[in-house]
Amino acid sequence: MKRSFRYAAIDMGISTSGLSYQVKKVEEILGQPIFERGSKITPTAFGKEVLDLIAVILEGVTRLEGLRDDGLALPFGQTLRIGVISSLAPDNLLRIIQICAHRSGKTKVELVSGKHQGLLRRLQNREIDLLISAAQSVPEGMAYTSLFKEHFVLLVRADKLQPELHPLMLCEPGLLPLSEDDFVPSLITEGLSKLLSSGLTRTYGLGVEHRMALVAAGYGHALLPYGWVRDVHLPDHLAVMELPPALSAERELGCFWRHSYMMGSQISQAFSEAW
Repeated sequence: MKRSFRYAAIDMGISTSGLSYQVKKVEEILGQPIFERGSKITPTAFGKEVLDLIAVILEGVTRLEGLRDDGLALPFGQTLRIGVISSLAPDNLLRIIQICAHRSGKTKVELVSGKHQGLLRRLQNREIDLLISAAQSVPEGMAYTSLFKEHFVLLVRADKLQPELHPLMLCEPGLLPLSEDDFVPSLITEGLSKLLSSGLTRTYGLGVEHRMALVAAGYGHALLPYGWVRDVHLPDHLAVMELPPALSAERELGCFWRHSYMMGSQISQAFSEAW
């Protein structure tokens, strides 16, 4: 949703006063305000219900038009806006674009990377259409489809390891801080807790790309989703270590969308089949 009526009016090719007048006419017909009066566009509780109903109608039209072919048809030149958690590997981002391009060359794709909670709020506010995340709880009003599972590995400095060293025998420097958006299973974090140096045990927020850079510089070892090192040519001084079977837990990546977004089921199914 646009930040203000001025930006919305510009996109629609009308004046701000003209847009405000049209909104006022609709509110008079409905008998209740649908937007708070202020510098930003903020729907009232009633306004959110109205906008959700409008979304259902428009997305119903989208669904009907999409039945004419197997593409991801979006009417009115719309862009498919997909939120992705920051720990999703780059090759998976490319796969999303390729899937959309294969199903419909007319579909424009906009990828928005960020933290799960922030992206979830944007999804609820209709600022994005889909969210790909590893969170397992499905909020009210949302639908979910599982896409694929991914295991974790350790990225280490090969030149500082003894041959055949077991992952649980790694010593200083310790395991670099994780990010809450890694969604690492508790089985793994508990099993590797001894590797966390005391000063980092309660520290979060380092992105995957930052951890990889710190490992290369010799500041520690990094727990990473496997997708970040799959088919990647690493420098000779870096190595990937598999976790022992006792810690072989996976995270599940899935697609979230609003129930009112009728294209969500079709698009998520296309993703699921491709993965």
